Amino acid sequence: MPTSLYQTFGHKLGLVNQPTINYVAPDNGWVTDWVGKYITSQIKRQYRISIRLISRPNLVFNQIIHYGELGAFIHRLGTQHINYNLIIVTIFHGNRSEDYPELSNAVDQLIENANIPIKFVITCKIMEERLLRWGIPKEKLICIPLGVDLNKFKPISAQHRLSLRRIRGIPDEAFCIGSFQKDGVGWGEGLIPKLIKGPDIFLQVLDRLQNSYKNLFILLSAPARGYIKTGLDSLGIQYHHEILPDYPSIIDLYHCLDTYLITSRDEGGPMSILESMACGIPIVSTRVGLAPEMIDNNYNGLLADIEDLDTLTENMTQLIDNKTLRSRLVANGINDIKPYDWETIARRYYNELYKPLLDSMQ
Repeated sequence: MPTSLYQTFGHKLGLVNQPTINYVAPDNGWVTDWVGKYITSQIKRQYRISIRLISRPNLVFNQIIHYGELGAFIHRLGTQHINYNLIIVTIFHGNRSEDYPELSNAVDQLIENANIPIKFVITCKIMEERLLRWGIPKEKLICIPLGVDLNKFKPISAQHRLSLRRIRGIPDEAFCIGSFQKDGVGWGEGLIPKLIKGPDIFLQVLDRLQNSYKNLFILLSAPARGYIKTGLDSLGIQYHHEILPDYPSIIDLYHCLDTYLITSRDEGGPMSILESMACGIPIVSTRVGLAPEMIDNNYNGLLADIEDLDTLTENMTQLIDNKTLRSRLVANGINDIKPYDWETIARRYYNELYKPLLDSMQ
């Protein structure tokens, strides 16, 4: 029988029968929770293995623990259960930079403790290249992108879209731009910008656009958006900010949009790329996270380099002025998103991550 993992860990863990896979999510009702819910529920439905979603792994022993994000793993370093389970860690994004000390510190701790997880799951090639550069062995890395629920995130009729816009006070003639990510420091008003998410770039692009377009409307979601809202007030641009009761409620917000604008400096997804494509919303994005892999420039979306104000503004201008371009990007995006349905992505988790691990423990 295969002996590598069993000889290394089996006697230490007392593994006899197939263990339970415990996927750790923070239980805050937002995106990281739902990633875990889709992965575990789809695998449970498609395959006969024991897998569950948990928020507190401290009492789990002799099993597989998959931390669904880096912070949860770092937070529990030094606790006893780390040494008595097989550990997997998902890393969405991270960099070693003086500009982002908190994130840099988390990455440094990860590198220092890289011997603990037996596998690292990354969601994009950019992060894979960084981890290789920082000395993580290639055999410990598995790159699997994020997914999207295509049964829920899908285009709707023009009349339905109009009604959703009117509920939120979006004028019929407005060009509505979406931004649904937390980009302020902390969980309060968010008046201090979280620059890694590019809220300063977002406002600078809008400042340039408003010289030519007076019908801009910005639809915001997520907490800590005070920096953006203060900036929009200064620019005199209309906006609506909606805090949602749960993650699935975001679908209605996508259906109000004419485009989604991503100006981040670093990302692991973002989920908004997949969700916009699935809902039929054209995307303008910087080359972060999954964007260079999923967006074929001028085919299913528009790309710009990080902090490239000129190209971001030009891309937005093209979308506003060119209805034919918008229609082409939408049609191609709807077609290209099909391989990213959670059912398909969950199969990749099973075949590329969980099954080889379980087989090696028999």
